[in-house]
This record gives sequence, structure tokens and C-alpha cells, in this order.
Amino acid sequence: MKLYHLLLASILLATLLTPALLAEPCSAAFIPGNNITLERSEITWNYDEKITDNEAIFFRNLIDRETGDNNNFVNAWEILKMEVLLKDKMEKAIEEEPDVRLNATSDTVELREIEFWISKEALGRTEKSSSITNGAHVTYNFKEEAGPGTDIWLMGTPNSSVIITLPQGLDAELTEGLENKSLEFENNRTLLKGNFGPEKNITLWLSENESLKAELLDAEINKDKSEENESGTGRNKTLAAGEKTKVNQPSGFFKNFLNEINRSLT
Repeated sequence: MKLYHLLLASILLATLLTPALLAEPCSAAFIPGNNITLERSEITWNYDEKITDNEAIFFRNLIDRETGDNNNFVNAWEILKMEVLLKDKMEKAIEEEPDVRLNATSDTVELREIEFWISKEALGRTEKSSSITNGAHVTYNFKEEAGPGTDIWLMGTPNSSVIITLPQGLDAELTEGLENKSLEFENNRTLLKGNFGPEKNITLWLSENESLKAELLDAEINKDKSEENESGTGRNKTLAAGEKTKVNQPSGFFKNFLNEINRSLT
């Protein structure tokens, strides 16, 4: 998702709908965060933005003016209508300028679902300056499976924090645009942490997880050895049984001897 559109959603909305509210400049006290989960066939992008101070007052007034009755009070119904309005604007922004690319093209990425919500913190008098947290959940489908050799391009809010969870079995052999990068491992998956750079774009080049590959190879080798040992044990038991049977049955020489006696008696 082109998530810096969400960051600027209230400002954009005010620019389009309520120029009078912009009579006084505001310094955009936004604190955005991104949590991105990559799978081989899809990507989910959870985004949150925290609006504080004068911008929180601005946003409450925006809700009341554009989706309410302009009575200086924000109620639950007005919040619900604003969520729908912002969701529609986000969807249009994504369609006009995609923010996820697979192998350098957005043609292989399909927008599946968008959810947008505004915190109940927005309820109440419009002059309240307490913080408001907005969030979005966006899901995309990949028309071709991501795997080793795939590159994924993401466009987010400049300097915003990000956590990217890679598909199981895959690492990022190279990244570009991910600043203050750190690596963690959780539930057998690689987590990339850092922030979007000033250029607002991050590119990942996926590769096979060598450590996981080695673990799987070791597990396969151990399995083969176990099966071989079990098979060998079975053969040994068969051979032992065969040897025991030979002891209990007449040998070839003894059978020949008995046959000779039988012939002499007839």
C-alpha cells in the first residue's frame, strides 16, 4: 500500500474538502509504523499512525465537519463514516500509484482487501488534543509465487519504522533503502527491522534460507539413516531366522544320505 497516503490522509482530505481549516499552518505531528508480512503468494501490510497535539485537534474537527453535523463533538457514527471515506481514498490512491512491486512490476500484484479504522480516542469534544491512533490493514495477492531470486519493492512513509517478516525458508540476501537494519528470527522466520529511508522505497532480493536448508538436509539425512538402520535390522532378523532354520532342517549331505538308505531298502 502507498502508506504515506494514509499518513497524509487527514491533510489531503482537508485540502480537498475544507480549505478553511488550513488557514493556520500545522506541523504534522504524525508517528507512523509499518508491520509487513510476506508470504510466497501474498503480502499483508499493517500500518498505524499516531496523531498528536494540534494535529489531533485538527483531525477531530475534520471528522466533525466532513462526516458529522459540525457541532464540535465527534461521535461513533461520524468516526464510522470517516473510516469509509478514508478507505475509499486510500484504495483510489493505491490504484493510481501502486506501492508494491514484484520483480519490478505491479502487474503481478493484485489488491485484495483494505480495512481502515480510527481509534475511539477520537470521540468527544473537537478541542481535545489527546493522541489519536489510526490504522490500516491491506492485503495483496501475488499472481506469481515469490521465491529465491524474486525482488520485492515497497513504498512507504519516509523515515517511518518498519518490521518485515519474510516467508518461511527465505532470507533477503540484499536490501536497499532499509536504514538502521537489524535481523531477528522468530517462529523459523527472518524478521527485518529498520526504517524507510528518505527516498521512501525499500527493495528486497529474496534468497533461500541457508541455515534452514541445512537443518532440513540434516533432518533428511537422519531420516534416511534411521530407515536404513531399521531396514538393516529387519534383514538381520531374517538372516538369523534363516540360519536357525538351517540348523533345524537336514543339510544337503544328510538328505542325500537318507535318500541312499531309502533306495537300498526298496
